[in-house]
Amino acid sequence: MQEKRSLVRSVIEQLGISRHINNVVIEGTDSPWLEKALIKRKKGTLDVKTFIWMDEAFVYGRIYRLFLYVADVLDGAFLYDPRITPDEEKEPFIRDRYNQIWSLYVDSRMERLGIESFFDRSLRRNLFIDLESRLGWAEAGRIFDSLWSREVFTYPEIVDLSYHLEERFPGEPLSPGNSCIERDIADCLHDPSVAGHLERLDSPGAATVLNDLLSFTAYSCRDGLIAPCHYGIVFLFQNKVLLEFIPSGGGAFVLSILDPPSGMYDTREIGEDADVEEIQKTIKDRYAMLAVSAKGQFG
Repeated sequence: MQEKRSLVRSVIEQLGISRHINNVVIEGTDSPWLEKALIKRKKGTLDVKTFIWMDEAFVYGRIYRLFLYVADVLDGAFLYDPRITPDEEKEPFIRDRYNQIWSLYVDSRMERLGIESFFDRSLRRNLFIDLESRLGWAEAGRIFDSLWSREVFTYPEIVDLSYHLEERFPGEPLSPGNSCIERDIADCLHDPSVAGHLERLDSPGAATVLNDLLSFTAYSCRDGLIAPCHYGIVFLFQNKVLLEFIPSGGGAFVLSILDPPSGMYDTREIGEDADVEEIQKTIKDRYAMLAVSAKGQFG
C-alpha cells in the first residue's frame, strides 16, 4: 500500500494537480473493473477516495488513469458540471454510454502518452461495441474510432453525446434488403414483443399467415398463453411449449409444433403460400392431445 501511496503522489505531481487536492484515501479492491475515484469538494480543494486493485499489473497506468478523471474535473476548460450528469437510476443506458465515452477519452490519452494500462484500445473498443451493438458492429466501430482519435472533449460534449450519439454520427440508412443482424438481436433481447416479431417479416403475406395462426391459436386453445421471447413467439400450455413461431427476418417464419406422444417437435418453414387450414388442424389436434394428457395427470 505504501508503494501505491508513493505512486499517487508522483502522479498528481506530474499532472500538476497536487495543490488542488487536500487529501487522498486509498482502499483496495479485488478487480480492475471496480477501480474508481470519488471526489468531494472541500474549501476550494478536493478530497479524493480511490479504490485500487491490489495486483501489480499496470499499477502505474491504472493509478494515472484514475487521476486523469480528477484532472479533468479540475480543468476549467473541461467545464465539469455534475448537475448535467445522466442519472444512473432513471437513465441507466445513457449513464453507461456516458461512462464509456469519458473512459475512452481518458484511455485514448493514456495511449498517446505511451502509458500502459489494463484498459487499452482493444479492450475499450470491445466494451464500446458491446454497449452499442444495436448500431451494428461496423457502425459502432466507426464511431469508436472517431471518438478515440479526438484529442479534446468538454464535459458538456460528453453528456451531449451520451444522449445524441446517433444524431452526432449519422450513418447510412439501412435499405429494406440490407438488414443489420446485430440490431435485430439487440432489439429481440432488450424489448421482445409479438408486434415486433411480426414486423421482422419482410413479406406482408407471411406476416398475415403468422397473424392468422396466432389469432386461431388464441381463440381455439384458450387455456394457454401466447408470449414473446427473445427469439420469437411461443404458445405455452401447462408449462409446455406447444408452438414456436420464429420470424427469420425475410419472407418466411419457422414453425415448430410439439408432438405430445413423442415429446419431439415438427419444424417447418412457413411462407405466404402455406396451407393455413392444414396447419390450424394440426395445432388443434396437438393441443387436444396435450389437454387430454394434462387432464389425465390431474385426475
